[in-house]
Amino acid sequence: MTLKFENAIIHNGDFVLGPLDLQFRAAAVTVVIGPNGGGKSTLLRAAAGLLPAHSGGARLQSEQSRSAHSQLEKSQTEHSQFEHSISARAPTLWSQQELARMAPAQRAHLLSFVPQRPESVAGFSVRTSVELGRVAMRADAPRVQLAMQRTGIAALADELVGHLSEGQRHRVAFARALAQRTAQTQLLIVDEPTSALDPSWTRALAAELRHCASEGLAVIVASHDFAFAGAIADDVVALSQGKIAAAGHAQGILLPNILQPIFNVPFRMVEHLAPRPLCLPLWSDAIDAH
Repeated sequence: MTLKFENAIIHNGDFVLGPLDLQFRAAAVTVVIGPNGGGKSTLLRAAAGLLPAHSGGARLQSEQSRSAHSQLEKSQTEHSQFEHSISARAPTLWSQQELARMAPAQRAHLLSFVPQRPESVAGFSVRTSVELGRVAMRADAPRVQLAMQRTGIAALADELVGHLSEGQRHRVAFARALAQRTAQTQLLIVDEPTSALDPSWTRALAAELRHCASEGLAVIVASHDFAFAGAIADDVVALSQGKIAAAGHAQGILLPNILQPIFNVPFRMVEHLAPRPLCLPLWSDAIDAH
């Protein structure tokens, strides 16, 4: 499965993003970076189908589903094969539509979205809040429990969300996205997930996002944290003033000569913090040594 933006122009109020020609790969983490106001959140909301394209659009394309469709044409005489093929065929039918034109319940089976400022109901327990991820589908208590365990909030299951810290509420929102997953889920989209997190959970979140990609999801993350981005990214999209400033494999984008003109600050490669060198902004010229 891939998510493709084809000559897409997205309007978000007075802000215009695009034109975009991008492809987000399955089983990979794509990190979206850029200065404030560059279009990161607009891109993620469009990828989640929450903002329609003014022109062009975003489509899901699934090679596996097209193959299943071909098998369906050959095996309609056998009922069991027919049922299997019709189940696999559903994402293909959806992939022919713009994400923004799908019904919310239909999108909920295909993708999970964690916004930068997740909404929460203060009077709900953590467990109930996570269970809301299943509102458009069948209840699944074991999946809800697993989502809380994977996000380290299982011990808080009976606590009221209103009593939690901001970082804990972000973990609840991420758990809700994990609980939402079905066999049809193909995208996980997370906007600025580390803004309220301590280093311990930031490391755990990095591992979770990589794990989700290893399970076959296309994971799209917006972040200002260059250490986090460099540690998890397979691909990078850099936005600036509503345009694509750079896009490609992380090793070819997270480099000082690429990032310095985008952010107007110096960068340096730093080794030994992650399996590969990280490109981080320098502070030495900005802070008085005295």
